[in-house]
Amino acid sequence: MKEKLLEFFHAKNYWPRSFEEIIFELRLEDQRHEVKKALKELTASYEIAVNKKGKYILPEDAGIHVGAISIKNSEYGFIGSAYFDRDFYVSKADFGGALDKDVVVFQIKHKLSPIRGMNREAKVLAVKSRNMKFVVGELEKKKNVFYIRLDRQDVDNVKIINPDDYQVGDIVKAEIVSYKPLEASIVERIGIKNDIGVDILTIAAEFDFSDRFPEEVVKELDGLPKDASAEAARRRRPSLETIITIDGADAKDLDDAVGIKKLANGNYLLGVYIADVSYYVREGSAIDLEARRRGTSVYLVNRVMPMLPPLLSNNLCSLNPQTDKLVIACEMEITGEGEVVNSDIFPSALKTKYRMTYDAVNEIIAGNPEQREKYRDLCDDIFLMLELKNVLNAMRERRGALDFDVDEGKVIVDNSGRPRDVVLVERGEGERIIEEFMLAANETVASTVYYLELPFIYRIHDEPDYGKMEAFRSLVNNLGYRSFKRRVNAKQLQQFLSTLRDEDSYLKVLLLRAMAKAVYSEKNNGHFGLGSRCYTHFTAPIRRYPDLLVHRLLRKYLFDQDINRDEWARLTEEISGIAEYASKREREAMECEYRVNDMKKAEYMANFLGERFEGIVSSVTRFGLFVMLPNTVEGFVHISNIKGYYQYDGNTMRLIGPGGNYHLGRKVTVEVVKADKKSREIDFKIVYNSNRVKGNGKRRRSKQKGRS
Repeated sequence: MKEKLLEFFHAKNYWPRSFEEIIFELRLEDQRHEVKKALKELTASYEIAVNKKGKYILPEDAGIHVGAISIKNSEYGFIGSAYFDRDFYVSKADFGGALDKDVVVFQIKHKLSPIRGMNREAKVLAVKSRNMKFVVGELEKKKNVFYIRLDRQDVDNVKIINPDDYQVGDIVKAEIVSYKPLEASIVERIGIKNDIGVDILTIAAEFDFSDRFPEEVVKELDGLPKDASAEAARRRRPSLETIITIDGADAKDLDDAVGIKKLANGNYLLGVYIADVSYYVREGSAIDLEARRRGTSVYLVNRVMPMLPPLLSNNLCSLNPQTDKLVIACEMEITGEGEVVNSDIFPSALKTKYRMTYDAVNEIIAGNPEQREKYRDLCDDIFLMLELKNVLNAMRERRGALDFDVDEGKVIVDNSGRPRDVVLVERGEGERIIEEFMLAANETVASTVYYLELPFIYRIHDEPDYGKMEAFRSLVNNLGYRSFKRRVNAKQLQQFLSTLRDEDSYLKVLLLRAMAKAVYSEKNNGHFGLGSRCYTHFTAPIRRYPDLLVHRLLRKYLFDQDINRDEWARLTEEISGIAEYASKREREAMECEYRVNDMKKAEYMANFLGERFEGIVSSVTRFGLFVMLPNTVEGFVHISNIKGYYQYDGNTMRLIGPGGNYHLGRKVTVEVVKADKKSREIDFKIVYNSNRVKGNGKRRRSKQKGRS
């Protein structure tokens, strides 16, 4: 009944109707009770609303909308909604029981906000879904009540209702069982405060990531086929003989391998071979459901929170050298212009010849005689790969693909988990070869299924938000760069990035923030950043659930020829749900990684209190400015730590005062005055006599695979 009513309300020609009018129009006289009940439930869930005349209307017609609330201050917060280009201010009195990042139903109040520059205010009517399902922290006790103290603005303490088997000082994970009052039940003991690695495990647990697996998953591992030789014997072998993996030196989950040769017609034959995880992980199994729940592997400094148990990720599915492994092959014939003119996707089995590292490949290309001698039978292939990488990169550049190449920092820790250095990571030619080859395979797989017009999961990236791009355009205009057009396109952004001055490289980060986020979707909307009309994620099923889903769909459609039109609607709906959830888990994984890195950087900088460094201004606010050091460590300079009176100019993002302008990109000398591991905050102060400055060299490390 509810579905029928919603279809009626959302019809294009719908206008407000009373209960009796609805009954009459839908001819439901004999179902009055069911209609009344359904309308009551729809109204309670804010899917419809009732106006002052007692007629049913859509929520948006009553100023009622759905959005996510952000509470970073105990006195106020902001609600963002996809339907509006600006956020709404929410006072503490209008939180309506909402906590930070909850999805809420809100009503626009149309009152003048006390926050300067804001003229829209809202009130929370109801919490639609909770973001905080678990809490993690140290178990404390006060007046015989056990609780976890949280470092949050929206809530202080959470009462624990089952403390019997735990002790004060334990770091625990607890599931929320009541929000009014806030109470939780412990589900896992993570460790004891000051245990090695418990700091990282604590942050991971806050996002519901763990390196432990449920008992039912562990039991199911025993039943997996450990010997796949019979299956391998049935499969078609690759067209290429020399196939290798190229990964970081510390990688254990090797899910992709590549091979190459030049064809007689001058084209390239590129083979990309991806671990066939779907052979082992059956849909609906305990392993599958846990992988879907996790969504992704998370890489946290010196440890991994894997999507799949190590038996699969590091052993059965990992393409370790000289061992028969099951794969899904994507072999592509590519022209000298970078066009894929033929492709073949099929289940296969192979033995990789070498387990190559990025460093080894980079040294071969750079001319290292020892590496060239060690891999003399591979050098021709490596240089052919480099040649094809350049072809593919030039093709993507012509299409308008964007390459931000933003500096990224890596924290190096010792055996006890203490940070001993923060270094820059570097994308060498080895990294770029694999990146280009994976992009080509992902695009080929996506296009193959797209033109069959079958339900599928895509990786999409929308055009930049107009409002954010307007603000960025205004900023770069003030810095002397050529103006973007009103409707910016990829070619303009590509041109801007190519003309960016070295001292203004921080603008790459600001531009990235103005861009939309890449997500998964059942709809193919193209990938703006890659300049691709059709793209998916196929190449990392060990560490990303959408890739595993792509493999299953390839098996269903291409290998088994199982194409049943009657199930397309159900399948599309299922894919949509997986896409939305996987996108959410990806964002949570990224935030988890950022938090761990920020914590370890703060812990590292605690060794340098009172020492001076050179850096550049990376962001400016009315309260002060952020300064980034050459190794990507970023700290805040409060305006009180800048001599003189300064005013903030929001149009140019400058602090203007007696010492000149503090603007983005300005070089400054700072002194470390605070580095707090717990709050993950680093504070600097401006140094006006820049003698005794400590250098921060740009040591390099290889980069992990990205998230295009």
